[in-house]
Amino acid sequence: MECSEYRRMVSRELDGELDAAGKRDLERHLASGARCRSFRAPSREAFSIHRAAAAAAPPPHLVGSILAAAESRPRMGWIGARLGFAMSAATVAVAALGFWIGAAVHESYVPKVAAISADVLELSYLDEYPPGSFGDILTASFEGGGDE
Repeated sequence: MECSEYRRMVSRELDGELDAAGKRDLERHLASGARCRSFRAPSREAFSIHRAAAAAAPPPHLVGSILAAAESRPRMGWIGARLGFAMSAATVAVAALGFWIGAAVHESYVPKVAAISADVLELSYLDEYPPGSFGDILTASFEGGGDE
């Protein structure tokens, strides 16, 4: 297991979710790894500070000030609404044009599926292994031929 998994185990240990077998594995790993031990100590400290901190209640005026700020936001007029629609339409048009151009370019550079074969691409020399190559030796040994 990697150190990253043991670090997750430290987190599960702090949350009380680690079983006895996991604790034994974690202790065994921590006994052999200084880097993970150095991760565990500050994690425990941060966990204890977090547990000791009291829950903070928001100030009473916070919700009212947020709602007031949201209501005072300037509204979009008819120009802003049309501009938003125009920007959305332009984005869709550019994306569609990009797909269409991409498809056209792709078709001009990629040969047709029926034309892809060893004969068309002149790769028929790859059907057999060159003499003396590793593939030739392996083929000969499995087929019972070759010079030994």
